[in-house]
Amino acid sequence: MLTSKKKNIKLYQSHIEEGIKKANNSNYAEAETDFLKAIELDNSNHIGFINLSNIYIIQKKIDQCVKLLIGYIIKNDFHQTITCHAIKILHHYNYHKDLLKIFNLINLDSKKNFDNKNYLYFIQGLHYEIEKKYKEAKEAFSKSISSNKYYFDSYVMLFNLYESTNDFKKYNKLLNESFKNFANTKHIKTLLFYQALYLNREKNFLSSQKIILQNDLNNSLKNNTSLLIKILDLEAKNNEKLKNYSLAFKKIGERNSIIANLEENKIFDRKKIYHSIDKYKIFFNKKNIGNINSKLTYQNDKNLVFLIGFPRSGTTLLDSILRSHSKINVLEEKPYLLNLRHEFFKQNNNNLNSLLNITQNIKDKIRNNYFKHISKKINHKKIIVDKFPLTMIELGFVKCIFPNSKIILAMRHPCDVVTSCYFSSFKINDAMINFLNWRDAIYFYDKVFGLFELYEKELNLQFLTVKYEDIIKNFSKKTKQLTEFLELDYDDNMKNFFVTARNRQKISTPSYSQVIDPLYNSSIDRWKKYPYAKEMEKALYKWIKKFKY
Repeated sequence: MLTSKKKNIKLYQSHIEEGIKKANNSNYAEAETDFLKAIELDNSNHIGFINLSNIYIIQKKIDQCVKLLIGYIIKNDFHQTITCHAIKILHHYNYHKDLLKIFNLINLDSKKNFDNKNYLYFIQGLHYEIEKKYKEAKEAFSKSISSNKYYFDSYVMLFNLYESTNDFKKYNKLLNESFKNFANTKHIKTLLFYQALYLNREKNFLSSQKIILQNDLNNSLKNNTSLLIKILDLEAKNNEKLKNYSLAFKKIGERNSIIANLEENKIFDRKKIYHSIDKYKIFFNKKNIGNINSKLTYQNDKNLVFLIGFPRSGTTLLDSILRSHSKINVLEEKPYLLNLRHEFFKQNNNNLNSLLNITQNIKDKIRNNYFKHISKKINHKKIIVDKFPLTMIELGFVKCIFPNSKIILAMRHPCDVVTSCYFSSFKINDAMINFLNWRDAIYFYDKVFGLFELYEKELNLQFLTVKYEDIIKNFSKKTKQLTEFLELDYDDNMKNFFVTARNRQKISTPSYSQVIDPLYNSSIDRWKKYPYAKEMEKALYKWIKKFKY
């Protein structure tokens, strides 16, 4: 019996060694066979499973890899090495449901003693943040630190979360603790950045900038690209508040240049959205829309409102004001309709003319899928506001599916909008990449409003324009006009919109640090302070005149 067991161990090891040798020679199919033979001999030994999972990844058999690893954990309970291995893979390939399954299986909060608990809590925190469960994410990162107070990555994630959720009491406490726990120069320099960021958010701009300059953070952290981008962004904000406008402009230029040259951003093409706009200008006319609308029947969707506008036009401010009303639901900023639009055209070879042949059944299916996607987030008895600024490009499609819906157009001085877009931090895509160069931003603005001008003429839109400057200067009058447009009574809670904003877990737009404060007018005519003001004014004059600025 003992001899047989020894033979199996020896044979198991032989299969592992052969499999590794074949894998190193790129003979992946043969290596897979060897690792499967090893697992057949001993399905409790994690080594065969880890090697086989790596072969599956090399061959891009990710589903098989995930099934293999989860199967092992279910059968053999917790095994530290394979659990960490599985969690890394699941996180990397965005298998969020399976990741949650593993966390439930291993029960991190149990009294089990195992190494790397700090890492597992860290990954759990990343998972919760992706799922927008920010409270749970904070708890997971905090537990990671409690498991190992020297695990620096969790401090960084907590700083970012506390700052983006405006939780500065906890931010400052963590900052004080972190300086006691770390002596490494690299860590200290990073912590100094977060101290400078904290001072900026506390409106102590001079002290914030002194920390950056006196500790040479730009040069010290130049190899950490993501952090360098944040430092340049912070310097721009500090210098703007200190009235060093040329320097602020220069720092944003440096930041945007780095972002534009990131490898992951080179796949984006700013011209793609221009091509779409040009096609829309030809297709979405009275005749085509009339043909589509006349052959279909529609439900009365007047309780559905699309809040649109060029980015940085005040849509987040209007969002906070509207969601303060007891009879209004504002959706989180997600491309609900845009995803359905993509799906429709994907099924129709991206042919815009396919809209002319849309059937009642397909139109109803798109509509029903839209409400199905948002159903968990809304009360159907309330006004539903779908805030996604660049839906203004897709108003032609909106008119085909929801012709009875209402439109709120957020408006702000064109020069202030372009300036703000150039200075803001957006997640880069084919549209947002236009904001890394201020001349591209002007061109993009011109293209978008050229399309909107056509929509005004051709689509018979039911829309209300709400100027950011009017909200600032005459809040009560303009918000009452807004509620009248929505056929609602005025709600006094709207005056305290900034309280509503503070109570939200996280505001996922560049305005998160601004809408938590009462109204201020410092952002009006911001553009005039910068060196390119006259050139910008000339380029945008058509729109300045049209919108009566």
